[in-house]
Amino acid sequence: MLSLSKLAELAKDGSKGGRKSLVSALIDLFVSPEREHAEQVSIMFGEIVMSVLDQLEEETRMALAQRVGTLPTAPRDLVVKLAADEFKIAEPVLKESPLLTEEELEAIALDGSMEHLEAIATRDVLDEKVTDVLVDRGNRKILESVANNENARMADQTFLRLVEKARACPEIQEALIQREDMPAESAKCLLSFLSGELMERVKALGGDNVLAEVMAERAAEEVKARASHLEASRNEAAEIIDAVANKKKTLDEAVSQFARSDRAAELGILLAKVGELPAAAVSRLIYSPSDKPLIIVCKALSVSDTAFKDILTMRARKLQSGGLELNDAINRYAAASVAGAKQSLEAIRATGANMAKKDEPEVVEERGAFMRSKKKPKAD
Repeated sequence: MLSLSKLAELAKDGSKGGRKSLVSALIDLFVSPEREHAEQVSIMFGEIVMSVLDQLEEETRMALAQRVGTLPTAPRDLVVKLAADEFKIAEPVLKESPLLTEEELEAIALDGSMEHLEAIATRDVLDEKVTDVLVDRGNRKILESVANNENARMADQTFLRLVEKARACPEIQEALIQREDMPAESAKCLLSFLSGELMERVKALGGDNVLAEVMAERAAEEVKARASHLEASRNEAAEIIDAVANKKKTLDEAVSQFARSDRAAELGILLAKVGELPAAAVSRLIYSPSDKPLIIVCKALSVSDTAFKDILTMRARKLQSGGLELNDAINRYAAASVAGAKQSLEAIRATGANMAKKDEPEVVEERGAFMRSKKKPKAD
């Protein structure tokens, strides 16, 4: 080990080579596990190195950063200076030095290169102020590092900004779903754009995962909202049907209202109540492949051509019928008579026939749209 007197001799050499030799000797002495005069060496090391640091070549500064800059016993002034140096010198200090304060890291993050920020993002502990700057300034790689760093503490607004920036980056999203410290608002925002694959992974996490909890809460809220909407829709439909029964609303108005909003079930209930027919049977007619039974019911109830066209249009949307089929049905409905339809409907009621069967009885009408087919007697 070099003696202090030998160090004093090296200090007298003011050349570049002399400074390099001096600093190298000081480093060896500083990191030695069995050094004598430890306190004296530390003071000397700090004073001498800081006095010549700006004159040292890159190679020597790099040696300082790698061998001394990450030690908890290193001079703080030296560590701060090395951390703000060019990246290849600053990197080990930014990543590992325990001496850098939140304020010092924040200052470097505000003015440093993306490489400096990337090194800071991998530290074992990141305080909120530092993380805020990283999220604000960082590129995709830095944001992914922050998201993956479970010890990167974030304020709620910082978390929300990181989530917003993750919209176009599945890698950041993948990192975020693992975090257990995500605020509920950020979790809801993230869930709104996660892919199906990532959503399944969130479900698999279960347990105390924040996203899984928020997802379960959201699903429960959606079920509750659907139930509430369904109840409101049923109440509204009941009011409309009662209004028709009490002559406060015409049948045509109610038919058009239900058909234009694709409410086939409510339409079936309406027609069944007015026609005193089984609701389930009439509801099946709405989208039955054959429109003939529906024509019978609606014509018998004196549904207008205009209102029935609304029903046919709703059917066409559901059954993906073409324009020619739609026009044909409109014309057949217009050609049918109310009297014939009523007679056919009475025949259905009398026999208890299934109105949705393909061989439904046809309207009795000499010159109407339908003719009743007389069945041949069974052979003995």
